[in-house]
Formats: sequence, C-alpha cells, structure tokens
Amino acid sequence: MINKEKIENFYNLWTTEIDKMFSGYIYDEEGKPNPTRYIFSYYLTLLERFAVNRLEEIEKINLLSGIRGVGKTTLLAQLYYAPRFISFSKKSMYENVILQNYEKIYLDVSRLASEDISLNEFFNYYQERNDIRFVDLKKKLLILLDEVHYDEKWGLFLKNIFDMTKSHKNILVIATGSSALKIKLNPDLSRRSLSEELYPLKFNEYAILKNNIYPQKGLSDKLLEVILASKDAKELFEFCKNRQIEISRYFGALPLNAEQDYLYFGGFPFVLRLKNKKSIVFELVSGVIDKFIIKDLLEMRKLSSETISKIKDLLYLIASSDSTDIDRICSTLKLDYRPVRGILDALVQSGILVEIKSYGQKFVRVRKPIKFLFISPSLRVSILNGILPPEVKGKILEDYLALIFSKDFRKKAKNYGGIEVMYDSSSGGADFVLRLGKEKKIIIEVGFGKENDGIKQIESTGKLINGYDYGIIISHKGGLELISDKIIRMPFKFWLAI
Repeated sequence: MINKEKIENFYNLWTTEIDKMFSGYIYDEEGKPNPTRYIFSYYLTLLERFAVNRLEEIEKINLLSGIRGVGKTTLLAQLYYAPRFISFSKKSMYENVILQNYEKIYLDVSRLASEDISLNEFFNYYQERNDIRFVDLKKKLLILLDEVHYDEKWGLFLKNIFDMTKSHKNILVIATGSSALKIKLNPDLSRRSLSEELYPLKFNEYAILKNNIYPQKGLSDKLLEVILASKDAKELFEFCKNRQIEISRYFGALPLNAEQDYLYFGGFPFVLRLKNKKSIVFELVSGVIDKFIIKDLLEMRKLSSETISKIKDLLYLIASSDSTDIDRICSTLKLDYRPVRGILDALVQSGILVEIKSYGQKFVRVRKPIKFLFISPSLRVSILNGILPPEVKGKILEDYLALIFSKDFRKKAKNYGGIEVMYDSSSGGADFVLRLGKEKKIIIEVGFGKENDGIKQIESTGKLINGYDYGIIISHKGGLELISDKIIRMPFKFWLAI
C-alpha cells in the first residue's frame, strides 16, 4: 500500500507548478496564446455540452490517440485554460466554458508512474481530500489525463469511472496516449468510450498556424464531397474550373515555397517555432520515431535486440522505395518474416505508417508487394535526411494523400457505404483505387505534369478492375484539364486545400 504522505506531497507540488509547466505550451516566446488546431473546436463543443448536462453516456470517457509530436499535450493545456482560447466572436457559443462551471484537474500520468503512484491510488486520495465521491458527484469535474497508458491498469480505472457514474453526467475524462496500440486496443473500454485521433498537420492547417492565412470557409468539405460524389469526370472538372480563381488567390497569399516547406518540414506543430532553423527539423522529426521505438514499441512487443537494432533500417528501406516487398526486406535485413511483419503491423497500428493493400488482395493467396506510406511527408523526408531520389519525390505526394484518406475520407465513409483505399500492384498500375460502397470506383494516379503521364496507368488499372467511374491524375505541375470523359488532370494544390 502506497504511503498517503507521498501522494499528498506529489499533489501539492503538482498543483503549485502546473501554471509554470503549462506556460510553454499555451504561450509563444512573445507571451501570446499559441494558435489552436481544428480539433480544439470539437472538444470545446464537448466541454460546453458537458457544462449544460447534455453529454451522452458514452461521451464521458474520451480517448485521444496520435503519434508523438502532433500536439496532444498542447491541446490538453488549451482545454485546461479554455476561456483564454475562445475568440471574441465565439464567446456566446461557449458561455458556460467561459464561466468555468466545473472543477478541473490535469495529470501527466508518466510523472505519476515515475513516482510509483497508480491512477486508482491518486484519485482515491483526491476524492478523500476534496470530500467527494465519483459515484454521486454533486459538481461537475473535468479530468484531463496525458500519456494515460503509462499506468498499467489505466483501462480498468476508466472502466470503473464509467460504471460508477451511470447515475449522473457530472464527470468528463479526456485521456491521451502516444501509444495508439494500447489506446485503440484496450478491451476494458469497448462500448464505454469514444475515440479520436490527432493527426499531423494538413497543409491548410499548417498555413493557418504558420502564416495566419485561411482558405475560404467550407472549401475543404466541398472539395472532398465533389471528389467522392461526382457522377463523372466532367462534373468534377466543372467544379474545379469554377474554383480555380479561389485556389489561386489562396496560394498567392502564401509565402514563396510554402508548399515545399510544408511537405519537407511542416507536418508537426513543434517545427512552427523553429523559423529558419531547418537544419535541426530532420533531427527533431526523426526523434518522433526514436521515441516510438524506445517508449512505445518496446512496451508492446517482445522483440530481440537484433530486431530492434534494425527498425530504423527497415523504415529507411520503406522510405526509399515505391512499394514494399516484405520477402526482399527480410533478405536485406537478415530477419525472418514474422518479426518484420510484426514491426510493420505495429507501425501501422501506431499511426506512423498507412498500409495500402493491393486491389483484390484479400481474395488471393499470392503474397503481393504492399504499399506502405507515411502519415506525414515530413516523416519520409526526415528519414532520408532531406535527400530524395527522383523516383521517390512522388512518394511524398502519396504520403499527403494517405493523410487525407486517413483523416478526411474516413469520416465520410458511412455516407458512401464505406470507403476502401487500395492500389494496383501490377506493372504500370495506378497509385490508388478508391472503392465506395459496392459499386463506385475512382482511380487516382500521382503524376508530375508530363504529357500523357498517368493516362496509361489509369486505363490499365481500369481494365484490371472491370471498369471505373472516373480517373484523377494528380499533377504536381501543369494545370486543370479534362482529358477525356473518364479522366481529369487535377493540380495537387486542390488536394492541399482539402
């Protein structure tokens, strides 16, 4: 049994230091509040509904996963001091958050674990100290838990909170974890929690945070909708044609090379403060992977020291190739198939890699090459230390599409009977095949503006999959063009605006 005095000392020190600890997260070097990400509005709305007793039962426990460096701690700090981050124009929408009609506590569970104090022990003390019981709370309590997976029994702790507070709506827990493997797969919280994922920055969010330049309101959703819902290439072309001036005006307001700077350096919020210190960005972004290997992967999987030592080499092989032949990787690294596949699965489940399976792969037994993309172009660029061979440059555009598919397309999936993202692994096949519901198929090829670049790939894949609704060539260079009734060339800038 842990010493009560030890918990009391931790609590007293923690509560007196929290303002100083959070200052670096909520203020910039000039003392101005740091900008918020899009997801802040989601949680702000959740807080307002919590304050007026309108939470659904399952919303009491909110789990937020995301790879290291995407801003989870900053988000919790901004929620802790929420009234400071509500703009004047939105104050009427969040009156009860501004009034702070609830108690609040923030905990870094890794710090708690380093003192050998469990969540259960700490909150037993917290209830006793404040003369409350979770089972019959009379006043609302917001609990913010950072790096919750550092407590071995965190899932059971949250399950018990959920079960003991069924009679009221006076508690809200928002818990984050970099170890998405644990956050997503915890059996104690099935049907007792909601999960969100915080992704690396998209381009338009980067432009807002870096340059305070906003795209036209609603443009992202409209682009996403028309890409998925057009009946043919002509309808998509007409929409894009009518938006060209708007897109040009948006990118014209941005600094020169903003697009390339984003792809190379802009995936993570922590690089925004570096200004001209690009030389250390690659090192910092690579550190995201290093920490994943050291702190998350080793906790989840029993790996030999030989396997661990080759994880960075494996990532380099993926970063410098078009598709991943696992058998070839095994041969190159001198590892068996099972540990290699296990590491790849962990990298996918953690959110660092996105696995794109070959079209029709689930129906055949042949082991085909698999396409692995990075959830942010910045990860690939950093692994390659900024040196991209010509044949790999197109891959950073595909990485960006992987982010869009994971973040934005996934949210629209239910509107279309589900969305599957695949690719054609045959020679000369297209980069992506989107299957919406049971029938609709969209083929996507990433090109660089050469004449006829991408047309053959789309037509070849179209034959393989027995027809398609329309094909999109995403062109890094060149303009918008309706190539045929079935194929449109669409500048990459349109996708950056999503």
